[in-house]
Amino acid sequence: MAQANRNTPLRRAKYGLMQHLPGALGLKYRRKLRKLYAPAAEAEFRAALTGASGGICIDLGANLGQHTRTMAAHAAKVYAFEPDPWTAAELRTRVADLPNVEVIEAAAGTEDGTFPLYRTASFDADPVEQSQSSSLMAQKRNIDTSSAVDVRVIDFPSFLQGLDAEIAVIKMDIEGAEVPLLEALFDHPVKNRIGHLFVETHESRIPDLLARTDALRDRAAQMTQPRVNMDWK
Repeated sequence: MAQANRNTPLRRAKYGLMQHLPGALGLKYRRKLRKLYAPAAEAEFRAALTGASGGICIDLGANLGQHTRTMAAHAAKVYAFEPDPWTAAELRTRVADLPNVEVIEAAAGTEDGTFPLYRTASFDADPVEQSQSSSLMAQKRNIDTSSAVDVRVIDFPSFLQGLDAEIAVIKMDIEGAEVPLLEALFDHPVKNRIGHLFVETHESRIPDLLARTDALRDRAAQMTQPRVNMDWK
């Protein structure tokens, strides 16, 4: 209850102003603000899924399938993208009881190819926990550039186009790679076939992406299709 009481309009307004402070301090308050918005984003996600019955949902950065499973309870078909070979194998095991889930062992990107996926230095010691941080972005603060595996990357806008169907909900948590992907997706006509898009951003881990992330937020706020929530956590 005490934690819930901290999520007040005054605190959100305070963090909203302080996120614009320069450097690490501004990023700290941006991260705090996102945490305050996260419960509302989760509620919007679950509401969006109630309208996904019989439709398609996509989990980008499915990891071990927590949200994949939630999607599968509503959608007729779920595509779960997970590029890390260890994590994808574990994901297949964990969703083996869900016939409407297809695990795609690949990252979602802007072109087809093979790219290094950077893990944390502690990945081998605790892959369940550390798998959440793996990224295609070498500049991400908590990865180890010497701990990389080559993974398949799929041109995601083209993948969506090939489905030739409406997509009810996409959840995107791809550790910094959301920025170039969203830039491409927002310029692609296939975006008009997406109902809801929930995105976790990672500028606090990759400060170089701050300006581009803010530009995407501005674009998303002006869009009516899809409905974009960039406060996923």
